[in-house]
Amino acid sequence: MAKTARAKIVPAQLERRAYERLRDEILSGALAPGEQLVEARIADELGISKTPVREALIRLQRDGLVAIEPYRGARVIEPSPQDVREILELRLVLESQIARDLASRRPPEVLAALGASIDRSKAALTKGRKRELLDSLTEFSDIQAEACGNSRMTKLLVDLRSALLLIGNTSLRVEGREQRSIAEHEAILAAIDAGDPEAAARATAAHIGSIERDSLGLEASAHSGQ
Repeated sequence: MAKTARAKIVPAQLERRAYERLRDEILSGALAPGEQLVEARIADELGISKTPVREALIRLQRDGLVAIEPYRGARVIEPSPQDVREILELRLVLESQIARDLASRRPPEVLAALGASIDRSKAALTKGRKRELLDSLTEFSDIQAEACGNSRMTKLLVDLRSALLLIGNTSLRVEGREQRSIAEHEAILAAIDAGDPEAAARATAAHIGSIERDSLGLEASAHSGQ
């Protein structure tokens, strides 16, 4: 399938803008896991030299979104099943504890923000706006992370964010995943709002387990040729 030509970018802050453009394309799924990233072709499409593209790819490698191999160049990372399990296991530990904490405190501003995030997800799904839907689904977790009051826990989730987005994007290719994510977010919010820490942790575990099943199920289907 032919790709839409990338718009040219101006010379100022070339590396940062090339990085942001490529990162957006990876996280949106426009660049698929395993896809080769050819410096010369990207530079030509963006109207810049290869140097800022190379620097952008190195930044993306540090983010865990790109693999760069000698003599083979760069490619979009393709998380293995073990990668998915380990990353989501860490997310489970962190977000379950955050959900427990929020349920015990029930901060009104956080409850309102989580509810508004769910409303935006529903509106984006109804209108078929994929990027807005992804942003609002991600926002739900970001709101919880920022509200937890533990700066180290928040930093761990921020450091995992790119990998989690890549896994989340993969799972969203499964039929019904968007609706499941919204329903699971509603269950998490309901438990937090009810002031039930253990129910909030269970709802969080159910959500993350659902993402893992969809991500790994999709990968298994792809490798089996189905």
